[in-house]
Order: sequence, then structure tokens, then C-alpha cells
Amino acid sequence: MPIQNKTMLITYSDSMGKNIKETHEVLNNYIGKAIGGVHLLPFFPSTGDRGFAPYDYTVVDPAFGDWMMLKL
Repeated sequence: MPIQNKTMLITYSDSMGKNIKETHEVLNNYIGKAIGGVHLLPFFPSTGDRGFAPYDYTVVDPAFGDWMMLKL
């Protein structure tokens, strides 16, 4: 597939809903193909700085969901 020049949405996992699942629903129901992709900002458990101070890169913060939700 050739590279396409499309808008990339950068968002936190809880900016368009409470968690990754709700963010996915908003994207599917309201955004659709208006964007080319999504970059989720840090969703790891963190000591602060809105996720940019993660203490464990192997798990998803339970407030946002789990690894299975990221595979939606």
C-alpha cells in the first residue's frame, strides 16, 4: 500500500471518553475516515506528568483499559 498523506490524531487515552475502548467508539462513530491514524499518548501506569513518567512499560494503566483494547 502506498504512503498516503493524511492527518494523524494525537490524543490521550481518556480525552475522547473514559478509556481506550470509548476513544475507539468515538473515532469509529464520529471521526471515521477523516483521519489517517491515531497516536495514543502515554497509557502506561505513571508517577505523574500526565503519563510521561511511566514506571512500567509492560502494562496498560487499568484506568485506560488493557492490551486487548489496544488491538481494536
